[in-house]
Amino acid sequence: MTIKPLNGQTITPGTVAGIGFFDGLHRAHQVLIETTIAQARSTNRPAAVITFDVHPKSVLLDLDYQYITPIDKKIKLLKAFELDTIYVIEFDKQKASLTPKAFIDTYLHGLSALVCGFDFHFGVRGSGNVETLRAASRFATIVLEPMLHDGFKIGSTHIRDLIAGGHVDSVPETLNRFYSLEGTVIHGEKKGREIGYPTANLDTGSYLIPKKGVYATQTRRGDRWYRSMATIGHNPTLNRNNALSVETYLFDFDDNLYGETIEVRFLKRLRDEQKFPDVAALIAQIDKDAVIALDIIKKHE
Repeated sequence: MTIKPLNGQTITPGTVAGIGFFDGLHRAHQVLIETTIAQARSTNRPAAVITFDVHPKSVLLDLDYQYITPIDKKIKLLKAFELDTIYVIEFDKQKASLTPKAFIDTYLHGLSALVCGFDFHFGVRGSGNVETLRAASRFATIVLEPMLHDGFKIGSTHIRDLIAGGHVDSVPETLNRFYSLEGTVIHGEKKGREIGYPTANLDTGSYLIPKKGVYATQTRRGDRWYRSMATIGHNPTLNRNNALSVETYLFDFDDNLYGETIEVRFLKRLRDEQKFPDVAALIAQIDKDAVIALDIIKKHE
């Protein structure tokens, strides 16, 4: 498998490609990619995906966009599929101004077939759609219909809503895995060690942050997963800093993580963040949280 920036007509001729932003690589995305691979193998052609490095909204609206899967995580997940090539369009305002025809001429030239979702849009202001692709008659266009779960379309928007609302235990039904984020361990206030719960403070980059609160989690360091408990918030009892922090406490762990990249997997939200009258009350609640968190984690091991 190779990973290539797509800055012109560089796709291998005859390729069957699936296209999309693929934030999350959820169940519907997985079906689209598997359909792409099956189509390619049945016709003895290369299989590829075409995706984007950043969300168009981050460019067009100058948003500080948060992702379910930032580009590095997205590529890591795509590598699990039997694809020949991952093409990445490095999106900017110039590319956003392309007409649908110019987009097809520039990025889709030479394809044998293109696989996309029913709601795929492209070109300036999203003016191109699946009918535009079919009308171009440059390649076969295979359009997948929406997938539903409990009456909701399986899509990144719904999954983002679940994560932002703290409903992380419902995420696997549509994402096919628990939500996780990766980040470098940075120096924090170091208040946790003073109360017997030293935490690793994460720089979460452009990841979507779940709702503030306390979570039962698992934390990966290298190839090993540890039982853990995470807090997202402002640490109102111990910390006067208003900055939002994502911190994880690893059970049965005593080592230095500063500067390392770890991954935190969110299993279930336990409670809201709250300010306690004193440190003793905080510790008593964390002790209770730990018992509940460990019980949840053991059920997922």
